Amino acid sequence: MAQIKLTEEKEQFRRVARDFTECEIRPRAAHFEESGEFPTEIFVSAWETGLVNFQIPDRHGGLGLGHLEACLILEELAAGCAGISGVIEATTFAQLPLIQFGNREVKEACLERLMQEPLIAGYSTFDTAGDDLTLRVRDDKYVIEGSHNLVNGGNASWYFVTAKDPAKGQKSSFVVPAEIEGLTFGDKVYAIGRKARVTRRAVFKDVQLSDDHLVGTLGQGELIKSKTWPSICTMVAAGATGVARSAMHHAIGYSKERKTFGRPISQHQGVAFMLADMAREIEAARLLTWQAAYLLDQGEDASSYALTAKAFAQDVAMRVTTDAVQVFGGYGYTREYPVEKLMRDAKQYQIAEESSLKTKVALAKSLVLST
Repeated sequence: MAQIKLTEEKEQFRRVARDFTECEIRPRAAHFEESGEFPTEIFVSAWETGLVNFQIPDRHGGLGLGHLEACLILEELAAGCAGISGVIEATTFAQLPLIQFGNREVKEACLERLMQEPLIAGYSTFDTAGDDLTLRVRDDKYVIEGSHNLVNGGNASWYFVTAKDPAKGQKSSFVVPAEIEGLTFGDKVYAIGRKARVTRRAVFKDVQLSDDHLVGTLGQGELIKSKTWPSICTMVAAGATGVARSAMHHAIGYSKERKTFGRPISQHQGVAFMLADMAREIEAARLLTWQAAYLLDQGEDASSYALTAKAFAQDVAMRVTTDAVQVFGGYGYTREYPVEKLMRDAKQYQIAEESSLKTKVALAKSLVLST
């Protein structure tokens, strides 16, 4: 494939995201990590800056950016705080099925509304989407029952969910307004990492939807996931790469300050090799992510490339952050330094939206079927 060279416009988007991260996210990351609060003010500021809803097409008021621009933005935001960036990441994930499969009414009611005011979208976690929610058709209504984890739960204006019709064995996807009767939320699901990224258990009790809420056609749930999954994979990979990059920078800085035997530990071969391995793997993860995003933007089938990028970047984030803690020694395992947070964030990236192991299984399956 052709060498990927970022245009000045793409570089500008990256600079805007990096400046926003340095000014708005990084200085406040510790507060949200400690409090677990939902970062509403930062989200509003990001919305005003144009760092939210960036993939919504321009005909619906958005920027209509491609996958590569989205990955550039999400890497920068995640490098500042993966929990805060997760709010923007999640609202982007929720929009993707509507962009590709939503009818005009759904797009106007949901996507255009997000452009008019700083509202948040949420979604049911994709790894088990539809397995916990049952769908019945009753009196020209679609009735959803059950419970499922919703990302941005309790904070979004609408949610993208998938439910399964047990009689037909088919899954269908819907937009569920937050204020609809029968939808309630439990307490926040506590996680050790990405604490500002809120997930709540949602209970659906006789939630009645109409054709206006249907995304695609009845029974298209699995198709919608398969078509949007490569996009999600590239964005997960971008965020994981951002976390790894941040950990490496902290490790480099500490290795130049910390001295043993009269010289900085960065001059000891064991530490130097660890830093070199970090840089090598992060660069590889970024290029794999860019390659998948570039192919998606060209309209090509990039499924295997996206799976490769996601699985690799997920594991790279875990390895790099763990090694960063090692560089810091005993200090790295304390809250006095930021690398322990990054290691916890990386673990969430490694298992979220299908673990790296499950992603590798899917990649292997695609390779076997294609040869």
